[in-house]
Amino acid sequence: MDYRNELNNKQYEAVSSDKQYLRIIAGAGSGKTRVLTYRIAYLIEKFNVHPYQIVAITFTNKVAREMQERTSALLPDYNLSGLIISTFHSFCARFLRVEADLLGYPRNYMIYDDDDSLRLLKLIGVEKGFKKTDETIKQAASYIGSQKMMGRLPSDVKLGRNPKEKLFLEFFKEYELRKSEAYALDFDDLLIYTIKILKEFPEVRAKYASRYKHILVDEFQDTNDVQFELLRLLTNEDTSIYVVGDPDQTIYTWRGANQKIILDIDKIFRPMETIILNENYRSTSKILEASNKLISKNVDRVKKDLFTNNKGGNDIIIRNLDSSISEANFIGNTILEIKSKNPEVDYKNIAILYRSSYLSLKIENALTTRGIPYKVYGGLKFYARKEIKDALAYFHLLLNDKDDVSFTRICNFPRRGFGDKNLELARKEASDYKLGILEYFKKIENYTTNIKPSIVKSMKELVEKMEATATKLNVNLEAYSEVLDQFLKDIGFYKALEDGEDQDDRIENVHALIDDVRTYLKNNPESNFEEYLQNIALMTSQDEITGDNNVSLMTVHTAKGLEFDYVFVMGLNDGVFPNQRAINERDKDGLEEERRLAYVAFTRAKKQLYLTLNRDYSYSLQSNNIPSRFIKEAEIKLPEFKFLGESLSFGQQNNQNIYFYDFNKNNKGTGIYKKTNKLPDSLTNINVGNGITWNVGDICMHTVFGRGKVVKVENDIIEVVFDDFGKKTLLASHKALSKLVG
Repeated sequence: MDYRNELNNKQYEAVSSDKQYLRIIAGAGSGKTRVLTYRIAYLIEKFNVHPYQIVAITFTNKVAREMQERTSALLPDYNLSGLIISTFHSFCARFLRVEADLLGYPRNYMIYDDDDSLRLLKLIGVEKGFKKTDETIKQAASYIGSQKMMGRLPSDVKLGRNPKEKLFLEFFKEYELRKSEAYALDFDDLLIYTIKILKEFPEVRAKYASRYKHILVDEFQDTNDVQFELLRLLTNEDTSIYVVGDPDQTIYTWRGANQKIILDIDKIFRPMETIILNENYRSTSKILEASNKLISKNVDRVKKDLFTNNKGGNDIIIRNLDSSISEANFIGNTILEIKSKNPEVDYKNIAILYRSSYLSLKIENALTTRGIPYKVYGGLKFYARKEIKDALAYFHLLLNDKDDVSFTRICNFPRRGFGDKNLELARKEASDYKLGILEYFKKIENYTTNIKPSIVKSMKELVEKMEATATKLNVNLEAYSEVLDQFLKDIGFYKALEDGEDQDDRIENVHALIDDVRTYLKNNPESNFEEYLQNIALMTSQDEITGDNNVSLMTVHTAKGLEFDYVFVMGLNDGVFPNQRAINERDKDGLEEERRLAYVAFTRAKKQLYLTLNRDYSYSLQSNNIPSRFIKEAEIKLPEFKFLGESLSFGQQNNQNIYFYDFNKNNKGTGIYKKTNKLPDSLTNINVGNGITWNVGDICMHTVFGRGKVVKVENDIIEVVFDDFGKKTLLASHKALSKLVG
């Protein structure tokens, strides 16, 4: 392969370097994934490194699959078996399948996702006398998550001053005990227990450190302390370290990412060569110019300016709309315009990004009314849907009858009259004999029980069907997928799904799950059903992004690493983006991360970037929206508005200014800012507490519904018929209302 002709000079330098320690600072759109895959190919083809001596760690399973495919395409004549390209969690899951017995765990251990973990904590909470909905349980879950994110187990915790911490630690201890009894691990455990084995068994550490000669890590800026500790434990003095990342795209510090790791790694692995990739192949120069100006305001970064040979391009389009509905309508209309002018453009090349998922509601409505197909990513994942979780709970129990979390999920689905009272009774009786609940029902004839005979009978029938199915899976003469499908039919699972709404969709979802099992085992013939169940627990929101022809709606966090021809970044209002809570909690560091997040959002666009904001009243901020400071920092010109009395410069806008609307009959308005509380004669605003009264026939203005006429007044409640939204019943003193007079 002619590497020199297929890479630019900096990329070739990064791919071909023979240095032991390399840090590649790869700007957005600079070909990071290309460099990583070519580096792996170069190691194998030019440096004669055996594929099984290479580990490449990626941020998502999706990227891991893409890199595996690209590497295979680059080296069609090489046997790449043994080459590992995976996420940290997937690497650890693979490691523990081999080494888990050192800690007393079977190799077919379960992986609990967040929903499973919370369900277990609710069980523990109920036993401690709390209701399932008690806030204490959520606080305990948050406490446990924060401790484990730092690599701590209960024995590592030192109690602080928080009086509730002792209670949380009790939850933590019981949570870990219950998981171990069910032979289950949560996501954090995968790293914690891998590290534990590497530390406590030097011979195991030596085996892996000598095997992996080259370790490459993608998205290194989002590595946390626990992951970095794992990386160091896998190395010896001969290991080559190759990290790729961009400090300007560190957006996961709230999940433990430590930006100082990529900034200071050259002080740990010496001597380390740093190569900066700053030629962007994705975006136009107009997009990069604004992005560079924005991110230059950050202090904690490796200085670089992205450039591109894709000169010119369209100006960034920015719109400041009267309301959030107008903002959504503008986006929907613009997408229709794009399709009208460019019929060849696929919807999948268009993305709408937002800072927080709650912002998606109005844009979803706008797209639906226009018949624009879309999909929301980062929301409820396929494997998190109830019917899928229920089916998977049964599958887990087929392999592990100690799994009480899965049992509590399915014991009454399909319905068996198994209510909370009998469930608690079964749990207590099973616990007395140190058995899992399902395990107890398998042997219940050996014990004296107070559980209702009808429930015992139905559970024994279920046990018989489960044992017969488990035997078929173990014999392995029939396809797993067909055995599981028949099992679900036999226990009445599909029949139960026929009750309620969306029955067809729910049944089709389960069929898709069965097909997923079939496809996985076909594509991974060396694998087994236990590994399938472990792997699907590691899925992320990006793993569900497919080539379907839909407009993509997602948070900026979910969009990281992706690119689209047309990108809309909506909700660019101060307090929304940047997020006010993030700034309040972390001050300068919080603002810098918000700025990095905006930088990531802007640089997803290849051809055209649209920025939108609105001048609506914000109930969370208790003020009218004002433009995001990031617009000014990126030196993007905001459309001018007509102001009362004098021009109001961008920097003078703040939450104390009162903002009004002056709509014409077409519901198109001109923004008006005023710096004092004195109102113009044509407008009376009741949110300044002036005691205004409403009468039938009054004309009002609402920041969302627009112009309307009052048709009924009852004390502090009024009914209004709006020009575009029909009749609404409103609180007369609502802040979104203004009264037109004169």
